[in-house]
Amino acid sequence: MPYAAGVKRKDGRYLQFFPGVQGTQRVVTLHEGWLMDVTFTHVPQPHTVTVHGVTVPTLAVGARWLTLVPTRGHAALLVILNRETPVFAYADVCAATGLGEDGVPWLDDLYLDVRALLNADWTPGLPEIIDVDELDDALHGGEITLEQHALAWVTAREVAAQLTCHANPLLRAVRAFVLGGGASG
Repeated sequence: MPYAAGVKRKDGRYLQFFPGVQGTQRVVTLHEGWLMDVTFTHVPQPHTVTVHGVTVPTLAVGARWLTLVPTRGHAALLVILNRETPVFAYADVCAATGLGEDGVPWLDDLYLDVRALLNADWTPGLPEIIDVDELDDALHGGEITLEQHALAWVTAREVAAQLTCHANPLLRAVRAFVLGGGASG
């Protein structure tokens, strides 16, 4: 698939992305891909997200972000824990993924995202596909190709369906990592 020059590359440098935050971060290699494991110890300005009318903390002291960037596939998954309790899942639909020379995983974002609340037992709530306007703007602005636009929709619908029936392989992998003793960053 052709690579459009305007696709935005994102990586797991969360501690550098948010001004003033402090914490620990590490990259762990799993069978499914690279896991960026970040725990926040200082957050000057906490953030929350509201999904289907329910607001949960996402960036706060004690929050743990686990982003699994797969070696294959077109969606990376961020799982946010609040003091080790899962609260939120966020899938970035992407054109490509990889591991930088510095050991930090990256993805080429295709704008469309899927998010869902997580119950304490790791079961996702009703997923929603978001940022449709950003995807369409990227297509009309020439930042992505028509093929990438179609790939984004196919991938987002697949991820939403997997979350709905509790069969998302990346969520299972993150859950296994955490419950199997993947110590905090």
